[in-house]
Amino acid sequence: MSKIQLLLTDDDGIILATFGSGLREAGYDVIEAISGEAALQIVKERQVDLAILDVDMPGLSGIDTARKMRELKVPVIFLSAHAGNQLVEAAVAEGALGYVIKPIDVVKVIPTIEAALERANELKTSKETENRLNSALNTGNVANVVVGMTMERYRINQDEAFELLRQQARSERRKVREVASDMISAWETLNRLKPNTSNTKNGPLKF
Repeated sequence: MSKIQLLLTDDDGIILATFGSGLREAGYDVIEAISGEAALQIVKERQVDLAILDVDMPGLSGIDTARKMRELKVPVIFLSAHAGNQLVEAAVAEGALGYVIKPIDVVKVIPTIEAALERANELKTSKETENRLNSALNTGNVANVVVGMTMERYRINQDEAFELLRQQARSERRKVREVASDMISAWETLNRLKPNTSNTKNGPLKF
């Protein structure tokens, strides 16, 4: 199993050396960058699981670097000598998953790093799931969903269920996917309905 790749970015060489060494001893692979510009170049060339950015750097600041990191889908936590509300708010606005205050105690920082990595993985999984669902609605997978629903409803096999869907599409002179999408929408609407038992206690509704 490959090690977690951390990108440590700070214009202070002593911080890079000491903090970087501590993170390596904790079992991480650490890539070091002396500026925001250098950090961005690294993430374009290498896989990075989490970037640790100093907020106050000359040139491209940590906040500006984080904004560009977000566009590149790289999760970020901030490193700062200050804990001012404005800095924290700016970090949150740029999607930071953590905030570490100097001086650094590596042992105390590790839980923040692990929590950020876990949250980043959750967000990635959530996005991948969303993409798969959107893809299903734009491909033949939506038809497979309806076929499965039809098989369950009428206790028939897959071929018979698909044939029913195809016949319906043919009768409406529409594409199978379009009919399937409408059927799923109708099914979702029905699932949101809550029956009023006072209207049905004396028998089924009459139309």
